[in-house]
Amino acid sequence: MTPAAHGPVRGAWDPAFAPLAEAFADEVRAGAERGALCVMRDGETLVDIHGGEAAPGRPWQADTLACCFSVTKGVLSLLAHHLIDAGTIALDTRIAALWPDFAAQGKDRLTLHDILTHRAGLPAVAGPVTPGDLYDWDRMTAQLAASAPVVPLGGPPVYHNMTYGHLLGEVLCRATGIRPLSRLLREAVTGPLAADFHLGLAPEENARCATLTQDDPGALFRALKENPDSLFARSMAFFAPHEDFNTPRWRGAEIGSGSGHATARAIATLYGQFVWQCAILSPARQEALRREQARNPADPILGIPIRYGQGVELSTPPALDFGPDPATLGHWGAGGAQGLADPATGLSFGYVTGHMDPAMGSSARCRRYIAALHACMRDKR
Repeated sequence: MTPAAHGPVRGAWDPAFAPLAEAFADEVRAGAERGALCVMRDGETLVDIHGGEAAPGRPWQADTLACCFSVTKGVLSLLAHHLIDAGTIALDTRIAALWPDFAAQGKDRLTLHDILTHRAGLPAVAGPVTPGDLYDWDRMTAQLAASAPVVPLGGPPVYHNMTYGHLLGEVLCRATGIRPLSRLLREAVTGPLAADFHLGLAPEENARCATLTQDDPGALFRALKENPDSLFARSMAFFAPHEDFNTPRWRGAEIGSGSGHATARAIATLYGQFVWQCAILSPARQEALRREQARNPADPILGIPIRYGQGVELSTPPALDFGPDPATLGHWGAGGAQGLADPATGLSFGYVTGHMDPAMGSSARCRRYIAALHACMRDKR
């Protein structure tokens, strides 16, 4: 790879991917980007770059951590598939068999497969919640267990925005007998892969974190107040009022739906496990998890079309742009973070940013990077 010795971007890249590095550099020069991007193929690093400031006066470094929000969901799904491969749990395992209280309100027949495909009926809960409940694992799981479904079971999938991590995490912790979820994830996946990904960041790691900025930090929560009865607002009701994603409280929280902090390289490494030849998942599991299981042409939470494999999103440009191949899988995170893996090429991609984009789904910046990546691949052929 060619090291970057000067300019707005630091890191290294294969010369064949120089146009991708330049696209990233353009955004940094324009002041639109500060973050990191990594591309790998079957474990080989092709691009690993970063630029801009992690915080005022502090340059982004190779080991800078950034919140990747719902990209965390895909990492938790990787843990689930690793445990399926190990025979610890199965797709048809009934949730209530491991979690008896979950059988309440007609949910006794729901399975792990229903959670992975966002068809567990619980993008929100039926009863009242208190802002800040998201931080209390036991309270969240108790509410989910007691709740009646809030969307029809067996219908189109509905994005389990802030409940996916507690639902899936509780099931996996019960299946293995290992708690908390952060320990299970570290022991089974991120530790063996040496992936710099953290669910529940230790206080001493705060110094490595990027400060997140938004053009209008209050816009989201103002919108929730304007339409508090919408399904989206109900899915967000667990957040603390005026949530600040730069606090030690958020960074240290174990929220499997969105509080993961990582480097771009860690995300590329983890998502590579879905397609690489040498990976912690078997080829059979890799092939099965990327088959389309469900779709919704207008998800009522995000308002965009979504297609699902098993615990992963499938490319549906432009809203979820992982590339032109519809079999490419990945996960978008709020603000624009993204992880993806392309089974046809063995490529994996990780992207984190310090300046959050307000769009639901792939940001304009990330779409530009994906387009540049695939142009590089076409030019190589």
